[in-house]
Amino acid sequence: MITIVATILFSLVLIGVGIFANQKNEQTNDGFFLGSRSIGSFATIMTLIFSIWSTLAFYGVVGEGYINGVGSLGIAQGIFWGSSLLVIVGYRLWMIGKKYGFSTPGDFFGERYYSNFFRIVTAVGLIFFTMPYIGLQLSGLGSGLNGAANVPVLVGTVSIALVLLIFVSVGGMRSVAWTDAVQGVVFTVIVLVALLVLFISMPEPLTVVAQKAAEARPGLNGYPGPNNLYSPVLTLHLAITIGSFVVWPHIFIRFFIAKSKETYKTLATVYPLYEVLCMVPLLLIGIIIIPYLFGGGLSPLEAQMSIHQAINTIKGGSILGAGIFLAAFAAAMSTASSQLLACSNMFTSDLYTRFLNKKASDKKIVFMGRAAIVVFVIISTAFGLYWPHVFSTATRFATPGYAQLFPPLIAGLFWKRANREGAIAGTLGGFLILVLFSLVWPNPLKITALIWSMIANVALLVGVSLVTPAPSKEIVEKFHDSVTEELFGRKKRPSGAAKANQA
Repeated sequence: MITIVATILFSLVLIGVGIFANQKNEQTNDGFFLGSRSIGSFATIMTLIFSIWSTLAFYGVVGEGYINGVGSLGIAQGIFWGSSLLVIVGYRLWMIGKKYGFSTPGDFFGERYYSNFFRIVTAVGLIFFTMPYIGLQLSGLGSGLNGAANVPVLVGTVSIALVLLIFVSVGGMRSVAWTDAVQGVVFTVIVLVALLVLFISMPEPLTVVAQKAAEARPGLNGYPGPNNLYSPVLTLHLAITIGSFVVWPHIFIRFFIAKSKETYKTLATVYPLYEVLCMVPLLLIGIIIIPYLFGGGLSPLEAQMSIHQAINTIKGGSILGAGIFLAAFAAAMSTASSQLLACSNMFTSDLYTRFLNKKASDKKIVFMGRAAIVVFVIISTAFGLYWPHVFSTATRFATPGYAQLFPPLIAGLFWKRANREGAIAGTLGGFLILVLFSLVWPNPLKITALIWSMIANVALLVGVSLVTPAPSKEIVEKFHDSVTEELFGRKKRPSGAAKANQA
């Protein structure tokens, strides 16, 4: 009952924030989808950071720590690599988006590579790979609510989906960003309190707890872990997968929302510190607390949900258990809301107003965006509940699929010679290799399909770009020369007198 009441109250807070955000919104395309590009630094930083956390990450980090040990910290490499890109890439995208009115990944890729085909491929592909995550967040929370409070999975999932639908469709980006800030604070406090309470409640000194945990599951404290999983190849794989989060659609779009460019400089420091602050406690629970309490024989699924059982072993565990579910709830809703709004934005901006109704008014665009949100929630919830195997297959290729846009993003920002033919060949060729080396010929030479696909992607992008015509001067000026001038300052041209003196 405590969990149910806490969930209802927290849901009402999210809906209330959505209603308040709607009162602050301009009823325009930019107002609904980007918060009028005026979101403050704190809300922008929190929504960027917290959009990456999800219920899968929350439970998954605990389970990963238990199953594969300290090698799981290799995940952090991608976090630090990605944080540097927040400045290098995020700052430039913010500037380009503000200058040319971009609001989606498709806007950038379609305009930079002067190709409506590439725009459609980007939009449709990102929507297809993002929707499974929305469904998995919702069904995962439904299952979590069932485990924490015996609420039927169907009832819990549909109820949570309705909450998500209401506060996203009512308040748009401003609602999502503000609720992410609230949820981020709740999540952080609960995770740190859970770690502290669990450590304090152990019946033996922590040194003894850690020793017995290592005895229960040998290899947890060593590299490459009890299952010999974390090889250098996998570490590189994770660095690419997680480090390329800048092309995840719900993250990409957040580069367009900030009021100030200084936000992205602050992110380079705050982001990795925050991620480690949240990730390390969950890993420590999985590596030390769970093996000590439950031994070394848990299955991966049992390990993921074991944090609830661990909390139940201590005094007052029911209250903290409700908090643990709220942390998972906050993580899931932040990611799902960001992904849902991103899908709606890509549908309206890259498909509807581009090809179906070019003269649509702002009122019509916002209406279609809200309608798309309803449709995406229904589809995601239905598949998450009744056809999870379809989504699990799509999810397998989702993050590696996102990563195929990383080479054309970097090339598009920093290499003037990158052209349409090279970007399309690299992206489609990389994805084809990803599928073949995942399903037909898995991981040749024990190198993951993602690494092979990135090699093919970069080779095709560079090779095809060099043997086909260069982009026009207008493209180079728009995406390179003008941006460089704004970043580093326009060189002052000498006056006529100065030229005479120089002569």
